Amino acid sequence: MAKERTRGQKISRRAFIISGAVIGGGFALGLGGVAFSNFKKKQFSGMGFEGAESLNAFIHITPDNKIKLAIARAEMGQGVHTALAMLTAEELEVDLDQIEVIHPQVESPYANVNLATHYERTSSSTGFHFMEKVAYILPYIATGGSTTIRDGYEHYRIMGASAKEMLMKVAMKKWFVDIDKLKAEKGFVINTETGEKVTYGSLAPFAAEEKPNNRPTLKSKSNFKIIGKSTQRIDLKEKVTGAAEYGIDVRLPNMLFAAVRHCPIIGGEITSITNESEVIDMRGVKHIVQWPKGAAVIADNTWRAQQAANALTFEIDNKGNEQLSSSHISKLLKTRLDKEIDHVKEKIDNTATAFKASDKVFEALYEVPFLAHATMEPINCTVLVEEDKAKVWVGHQAPFLVTMATAKEADIKTSKVEIDIKYLGGGFGRRAENDFITEAVRIAKAMKGTPIQMVWSREEDTQFDTYRPAAMASFKAGMNNDGSIVAWENHVTLQSVLRSSIGRNFPLMTPPESQDTTAAEGALGLAYNLGARKVGYSFIESPMRLGFWRSVGHSYNGFFTESFIDELANEADTDPYAFRAKLLPSNSRQKKVLDKVAEISNWNSPLPEGKSRGIAFHESFGSIVAQVAEISINPNKEFSVDKVFCVIDCGNYVNPDTIIAQMQSGIVFGLTAAVYGEITIEEGKIQQSNFPDYEVLKLKHMPEVFTHIMENNEAPGGVGEPGTPPIAPALTNAIFAATGERVRSLPLKNHGFKLV
Repeated sequence: MAKERTRGQKISRRAFIISGAVIGGGFALGLGGVAFSNFKKKQFSGMGFEGAESLNAFIHITPDNKIKLAIARAEMGQGVHTALAMLTAEELEVDLDQIEVIHPQVESPYANVNLATHYERTSSSTGFHFMEKVAYILPYIATGGSTTIRDGYEHYRIMGASAKEMLMKVAMKKWFVDIDKLKAEKGFVINTETGEKVTYGSLAPFAAEEKPNNRPTLKSKSNFKIIGKSTQRIDLKEKVTGAAEYGIDVRLPNMLFAAVRHCPIIGGEITSITNESEVIDMRGVKHIVQWPKGAAVIADNTWRAQQAANALTFEIDNKGNEQLSSSHISKLLKTRLDKEIDHVKEKIDNTATAFKASDKVFEALYEVPFLAHATMEPINCTVLVEEDKAKVWVGHQAPFLVTMATAKEADIKTSKVEIDIKYLGGGFGRRAENDFITEAVRIAKAMKGTPIQMVWSREEDTQFDTYRPAAMASFKAGMNNDGSIVAWENHVTLQSVLRSSIGRNFPLMTPPESQDTTAAEGALGLAYNLGARKVGYSFIESPMRLGFWRSVGHSYNGFFTESFIDELANEADTDPYAFRAKLLPSNSRQKKVLDKVAEISNWNSPLPEGKSRGIAFHESFGSIVAQVAEISINPNKEFSVDKVFCVIDCGNYVNPDTIIAQMQSGIVFGLTAAVYGEITIEEGKIQQSNFPDYEVLKLKHMPEVFTHIMENNEAPGGVGEPGTPPIAPALTNAIFAATGERVRSLPLKNHGFKLV
């Protein structure tokens, strides 16, 4: 049985330890950082692992030889439960079907150090130890930034290998043999001399008292049996059969249901409900809760709650935002773009001098709109608030925010908050917010002792999302007659995602404008040889709520940069692939990826009349992706995306099947945004409300996707997000190749193009 370990208690040898050299995926901690993180990693309660013996905070073994594995990362379709289980199973020498994944409570050992330190690593060489400590103190339990494998690749292997050694030490003592006479296999330790074998489950109580090895020997890549092999997802069966439980599936005794309506004006507030007495008399209605930004109706089922919520009428304070519009935002962006860059984040040599010396200078302006997340599972959360404690059932990307928001709203200690993280029916960054958690707790607090499930309608979800920002970018490039680029300037303007999202969810950690690492990500540090460079960003202010959207800044900067590169290739009268290849360092990982996508797409072979290709290349989240879109298009601008060829270099990888699925997923997500995606504002109101007017790609429009994974021994990169940025420019570059029309703003539907 796992025992609770808290500050002030003696820490037993059973507690989890980890090598400072591999924490967060490869960077080394100073001595103080190691001591602190090791101390925090010994603090775990074992809640949810009752009946199992803890060899560390992550690996718990039952008497019947089942492995209960703590994975504090949200499974939202990206396959992280399977991948982390594979890493553990490889070193622990068990089959994948012996592992049961359990989402632990919000406790220090499970912090995502890679994600927590991301902004420190990308903005400064200092501050590492501070953010590592913050990660454990909070503790920072979150899923995002394509960090799960980067954070866990060595981490979970070390835990598996260390646990295996502890088990084998006990068997060695049992049989009085040297450890080299033993082998581990499928959850057994086997005496190779006698053939005797004993289960991990029977050894676990004794192994738990063994001193763990700080640096267990890990398998070489050549000896992998599981890692790197296509493996069926461990959550597949329950999802196919309908047994998987998502947040919206939660059902509890005496549960009631709540529906929400928000103030329709962006940034406005509800001052009163004018027909409360009429609504409270509607069938099944139990209670009405109001707060400045919205109101909720609690009823005996979701339908009745929704009908009653729709019937509410409000008096509203518009807060002066009733004139806000998309055109107003666009003007703000353009006005700011025409001024000097506020925050220059990359400066190499003198661009002014380089421009004067160049043979030709080209300029272009690009723009993208606000985008919603449009997750398939509507926003929901179930909460039970009692006098001094609360429990939350929810699909969420950041359980530490769930705990903090619940404790604050319910006015209880964080230690009195219990969470049950469910499968997520899509996240994409939307389920890393605490707004709907706070609302659900507020509603449940009004009827303490009764579990209440709050569900947003699709209309509320679309109109009160935390949006990907509208953005605009200007480019200026100096070229010589030989096609070389000698000067490059790029100015991006937008509203700050970090300051908006972190300011809402975690105000104390809101970065200054100069440290916003998402604004220009995907525009900085390009692998291309661009000569003198000057790249940066400037911000505008608006009442729009922004949030992290799949691939964040890369989603727009990937489109901007790869579109402009394509324009320069055309100006140089050079093939788009050959132009890019010439700009990349020879024999680099980047050029190898680009060359491979040209190879698998048969780039240099002619296409039939009416077909064309476009190419794009982008690095993000530690991975390199190149894509070629092959399209058919007619003179009426009706087109289809027939094939997409995708090559990814994500270093050492875990499950090829997951990578292929994630490339397909990122491509369809990016195609949806490129063709249809647009949130517009008129008179302070979001104009879109549901899928009929916020359209997504349909199955009939899905291209055939061919994915190639590069083989090397580099550090693992992310795969959940890198497939999205290149697809929009690959598509628009293909359209240019076919029509000669350069698309500099999205979505394509606004330019008369129609997907058929």
